[in-house]
Amino acid sequence: MRLALWSLLVTTLSSSVYTSDGKDDCKCGPSDPCWPSVKEWDALNQTVSGRLLKTVPPAAVCYKSREEYNEKKCKEILTEWTTDTFHSGNPFSVHDPTWSWDACPPLYPDGTGISGDPDAESKGCSLGTLSPYVINATTAKHVQSALKFAAKNNLRINVKNTGHNPEKSSAYGSLGIWTHNMKDFKFHKSFKSCERTEPHMAGTVGAGFQDGELFEAMKKHDAISVGGTNMDVGITGWSVAGGHGYGTGIYGMGSDNIIEAEVITPQGDIMKVNECENSDLFWAIRGGGGSTFGVIISMTVKAYPMPSVAVINFDVSPKNGTSTKQWWTTVARLHKKMADLQDMGYAGYYTITGNPMLWHNTVFVYNATSAQDGRKKVLPLETALQKVDYLVKTEISELYTDTWYQLIEQLGSLTASTDVGKRQTVRASRLVTRKAIDDTGLFAQTLEKIGPNELSSKNGVTNPSISGTMTIGKKPADNALNPVWRDTVVHLISEQNWNDTLPSDVAEKTIDNMIWDKGYALRQLAPDSGAYINEADPYEPNWQWSFWGPNYPRLLSIKEKYDPDNLFWCRTCVGSEKFSQKQNGSLCKAL
Repeated sequence: MRLALWSLLVTTLSSSVYTSDGKDDCKCGPSDPCWPSVKEWDALNQTVSGRLLKTVPPAAVCYKSREEYNEKKCKEILTEWTTDTFHSGNPFSVHDPTWSWDACPPLYPDGTGISGDPDAESKGCSLGTLSPYVINATTAKHVQSALKFAAKNNLRINVKNTGHNPEKSSAYGSLGIWTHNMKDFKFHKSFKSCERTEPHMAGTVGAGFQDGELFEAMKKHDAISVGGTNMDVGITGWSVAGGHGYGTGIYGMGSDNIIEAEVITPQGDIMKVNECENSDLFWAIRGGGGSTFGVIISMTVKAYPMPSVAVINFDVSPKNGTSTKQWWTTVARLHKKMADLQDMGYAGYYTITGNPMLWHNTVFVYNATSAQDGRKKVLPLETALQKVDYLVKTEISELYTDTWYQLIEQLGSLTASTDVGKRQTVRASRLVTRKAIDDTGLFAQTLEKIGPNELSSKNGVTNPSISGTMTIGKKPADNALNPVWRDTVVHLISEQNWNDTLPSDVAEKTIDNMIWDKGYALRQLAPDSGAYINEADPYEPNWQWSFWGPNYPRLLSIKEKYDPDNLFWCRTCVGSEKFSQKQNGSLCKAL
């Protein structure tokens, strides 16, 4: 049941000692005497021109006990709930209900929740950790008014565009700032942020811009900008945390591509940040994560001439008679060849699933002249696979598009999520360096431990799957991104999921195994490395070093400079160790 993951969450968050009394020790919550009155909320609504929304969970229409109950609308929500676009386009909802305390899931007619919980209707519909009030911000003034009101009333702030990072898109008792409708775009043939920088083709985007919107806007100028692999993801949150995607292996990480930004500080000041102006804050937002230094309302990112692209798919599976050890040793050894290709411009993604076992590897070759040309450039990998054809079967397919955008149009539907909010997920991840893959034996053992096994799942938990990201920008940049990225061969993730019909003891065992068995194995494989904050285990040990390495002390000092009163807080964000979230959701200073 979903309770298992939430129980671990509150235990983890409450592990710090916190002060217990006093207005200034804890943020003001809805049940506290300090909570703003209706009159004060009304006054704020007038200040933001009627854009203050009082939160009603979207699935409240499914509960007969609620005045919003509407059978027809409930059916519509049951259909839409599992899509990314529903949650990103809703000011209140987040993609993973775990992080809203599973507050108000849609119900089937028999009262079962959409994720399988048979007692969902009897548990009722509540706000959970959803913001009680949200400002639909479309101007800088709206954001400034929200920050001023929160600071005056000692409230938490929650910033959301799409909510694809759900653990950082909901906050108990917070005033929400929804930037989703800040959709301005301007293309620059040549953009020079200050006297120290070289001019570059670029685009300026509002804080609500999403990957698909950016790609489409750039297409009109025969250009490309980097973005993620899901068209629904917000560009700002993706890039400030690092950001990998189809083009990042060639053009640099998302954080590397930020040229300039407009940031509203906790004090309400609008700051232009670039290499010359407020350069410390500029350094911090390029890899230091979002929702902690200020609210970014616009960002200027690099653009590049539209390339052609060849896609080569390798589907590799073990032959009959190939032992488990031989299979994983083969996969481990092939990573060395892939790492060599990466240095020559290789970029791609892969998944390893089972049972039956399949390694699906997709390689992107930019500016190729044909599919055959692309295949020639990755011939070393094909040759390496031929040398082990007595162990594995390999099927190769090719695709070529004259423009990168044509490929994105074809891939778009393939990367869209179709089971959002229906399943609970647990993962472990690691940035695996070249040094780590050189130990073939240990790497093979690690892959076997974290990957799928030959037995089909029988307890309701999926067979572990592995995903590998090899679209990594290796060129160093002067920003806050963990330097270990530049020596990373593959960003490796092991993941399992289940629905709420699973007994809680099985769920707890699965979570424990992922964190302390699979996660431990990954950390032992690359002990000096780290993890990607946007796709890490939410309970990542030593997260300050894991996410930012030697950059964390500088990031913390910048946080203290710009947000000395800690108006902004989010889980495992810079400076978050100064507060601890209690089991009732309250946020209090840690001792």
